[in-house]
Amino acid sequence: MRIIVNGREIEIRDDARNVLEALREVGIEIPNLCYLSETSVYGACRMCLVEVDGRDIVTSCTLQPREGMVIKTHTPKIYEMRKGILQLLLASHDGECTTCEMNGKCKLQKYAQEFGLTTNRFEKISKKTVTDTSSVIVRDNGKCILCGDCVRACDEIQGIAAIDFAYRGFEAQVVPSFEEKLENTECVLCGQCVAYCPTGALAIRNDVDKVYKAIEDGKYVIGMIAPAVRASLQEEFGLEDDVATSGRVVSLLKMIGFKKVFDVAFAADLVAYEEAHEFLERVEKGEKLPQFTSCCPGWVKFAEQYYPEYISHLSSVKSPQMALGAIIKKFYSREIGVDPKDIVLVSIMPCTAKKFEAEREEFEGNVDIVLTTRELVKVIKSTGIDIKMVDPEPFDRPYGLSSQSGLSFGKTGGVLGSVVNVINDKMSVKSVETKQLSEGVSLTTVELSNGKVVKGLAVFGLGNARKIVDALKNGEMEADVVEVMACNYGCIGGGGQPYPNDVRTRARRAKILKEVQSIDVLISPTENFHMHQLYEKYLEKPLSHASHEVIHTLYKHRKRVQEDEIDILPLPEETEDKVKVSVCLGTSCYSKGSYEILEKLIAAANKEEWAKNLEIKGTFCVENCGKSPNVVVNDIIVSEATVEKVKEVAINELSGKKGDSKVSKSNV
Repeated sequence: MRIIVNGREIEIRDDARNVLEALREVGIEIPNLCYLSETSVYGACRMCLVEVDGRDIVTSCTLQPREGMVIKTHTPKIYEMRKGILQLLLASHDGECTTCEMNGKCKLQKYAQEFGLTTNRFEKISKKTVTDTSSVIVRDNGKCILCGDCVRACDEIQGIAAIDFAYRGFEAQVVPSFEEKLENTECVLCGQCVAYCPTGALAIRNDVDKVYKAIEDGKYVIGMIAPAVRASLQEEFGLEDDVATSGRVVSLLKMIGFKKVFDVAFAADLVAYEEAHEFLERVEKGEKLPQFTSCCPGWVKFAEQYYPEYISHLSSVKSPQMALGAIIKKFYSREIGVDPKDIVLVSIMPCTAKKFEAEREEFEGNVDIVLTTRELVKVIKSTGIDIKMVDPEPFDRPYGLSSQSGLSFGKTGGVLGSVVNVINDKMSVKSVETKQLSEGVSLTTVELSNGKVVKGLAVFGLGNARKIVDALKNGEMEADVVEVMACNYGCIGGGGQPYPNDVRTRARRAKILKEVQSIDVLISPTENFHMHQLYEKYLEKPLSHASHEVIHTLYKHRKRVQEDEIDILPLPEETEDKVKVSVCLGTSCYSKGSYEILEKLIAAANKEEWAKNLEIKGTFCVENCGKSPNVVVNDIIVSEATVEKVKEVAINELSGKKGDSKVSKSNV
């Protein structure tokens, strides 16, 4: 398709989604603050305006290209309009850029500089600000420009919807339901909201000071670096062709006080080896299949919250981070003669949920501090040392050797591929075939020499994971093993990776990691000599008692939100014959009409005789999502609720008929 852009004829793809993307592909980047190619078109910021056919000025993200279209992207009028939009945003924006997480990376700051906005014709306006530091993700609404990127990422990509817009006009904000703290919501801490936030309204808890304090206190500080970190560091520091980047980071960390630096890819080999044996044992016994990988803490929390029936299907092998942490504290400490209490283990990860994982009660003490790639970048830059000039040195032994499989954990399909490699080395495999089923879902079919066929799925994005798990649950799909990565493209797209963290950037990181991976002389985890030494010295063999004690764990059904209820229509304490009605406003129930039920119940309580003694509350989860919407009348769960069903149960409660009327939770 040919169109005229700024007086020049150019050719674009016939299937281009919109003008913004079409022009981006030919080197014309139209300013925008709210466009995400992975989500629905929002068109709210109005920065991507273009002139069409000399008449209309429209948003390019909502404009479908057509043959012969004449477009101007930077007329004087459009320039002034964009400048005005920026000035309006800046008038109500927290301008403390020097202390902002996104200083130097902020899109709003970038455009303000490019448009020469050293002064603002609009008077500064103060709006209500909310700062939430309750979780590893820090919210500061004073920096929010209402672009909606975080809302759409959480809802449309991850299928969680922990945050959304509230209020109208100037009072509009992005908040969790009822302005709860983030730690009390369904958030799985994947950090994709942080990954896409262009201004620093959502950031990551900074733990760098803890590292320096440990060094100052004379602790034996050990670092360990995840595979996906090296790919984004190469990108961040312009070292895309430098295969020694990880060695330069090892050297720099030792310069500032780290005693040892290990490679998490070693632990990835160990985890893949152990997990493959676990899978083969399950296949032999014919139980707990499909087996789900458990390396991604965002996915694990998601499964604990939404699919408790599949918790036993999660691999019990710890993630590489927690497995290596346990090994260092339990075994390596003995070898170096240092009390585990004096070891401070610093894990450097691409992921925000890894901070949460290290703080889970099951893993207490395994890893002391988790830094994201973003935090590591700050550490490197704050030293004033040019990393390009640092002589590289290898990861320390014995936990510094890894295979291509271990490095592949950094991108989607890596865990599944590593498990397949181990199976291939343990058994005779006739053929392995991988095909893409859809965006974010691939199927690997392994045919063994004995004729048995093993099917493995690799899934990225929790929205995709929900579809796949539901399809497996309903018998619409079949699989024996399923790898799930919470973030699109895997760990290279983790919430702790540097900004920008969009599709184009993630594709580049995947390419960099593949190139780094390809020079490793070891292919499979089974070739890792130091891993086998670990088994000989301490773990005995895969799935042994010793192995289970150190590198296995158990997961549990996790309440998605706090249990406290919110009073919506309370009654005095002395009210007789009071019936408590709690309407679930969690994601599943809300999406299936619970809020409409709530409104009707409030109206009934104000007008109808039967409802005058209803004490109405809001709750966030009754752990019965498969039969949403749910309403709890006293202690009875009314599933697939309607006002009529709630009325029937409430009247029975009011009249004291609690015998046969109280049917089981599954049947109400």
